[in-house]
Amino acid sequence: MTKGSDQTNPLREGLSTRAVPQPCAIVIFGATGDLTHRKLIPALYNLAAAGELPPAVTVVGFARRPKSDDEFRKELEKTTKQFSRQDVREDIWKTFSQSLFYHQSEFEDESGYQSLAQRLSKVDEERGTRGNRLFYLAAAPEKFEPILKNLKAAGLNKAKEGGWARVIIEKPFGRDLASAQELNRIVSNAFAENQSKVGPDITKPPAPYATWCKIICCSFFASSRWKRPPISAPTAFATKK
Repeated sequence: MTKGSDQTNPLREGLSTRAVPQPCAIVIFGATGDLTHRKLIPALYNLAAAGELPPAVTVVGFARRPKSDDEFRKELEKTTKQFSRQDVREDIWKTFSQSLFYHQSEFEDESGYQSLAQRLSKVDEERGTRGNRLFYLAAAPEKFEPILKNLKAAGLNKAKEGGWARVIIEKPFGRDLASAQELNRIVSNAFAENQSKVGPDITKPPAPYATWCKIICCSFFASSRWKRPPISAPTAFATKK
């Protein structure tokens, strides 16, 4: 068979040509907030129910309130059943919930990020996330700076060999031009331009969050695609001078 013969191979007709998603750990800062409970986790569950979320994808919720993994999972099950666009199936939730973990720390506590780094290494070993990390800042805007600075201090802004590290920052991105420029400086100091995106504005009616999370899956799982957000995607690069 010649190199180009697969272009006309009838056996390939109708097969998907999409990039195969890679496993990763998604760390959500602000994991006890409304955005996580009402939007992010229900959307990720819906992707899992549709078979579009790789089994190795692992969610680590980062927040200050003390609670166990099981308590976190039970809370998310309750709100996912309330806010999911489809009925939550017990069998799918049971499997999906095993990918949910909780990490307790104050956003300003540098030691919490050191222990997070250790936990993510353990997740790599136990769940096969291969050192791929996505940090999703769903916290209040005034917490963005300490989170980004502490991620950098813990070395979590640097990708492990063979993996990648990305950050998504939820809008609003600053209160005005001056604060947005300052936040952009902070982001750029911690993450390179091709590592950062700005999330959808939840104060307006954007694309459904299931669509948003699907866009995330299509972009962050493939490194080459991260640099080229899909047309009409509710995303924007953080600029860097």
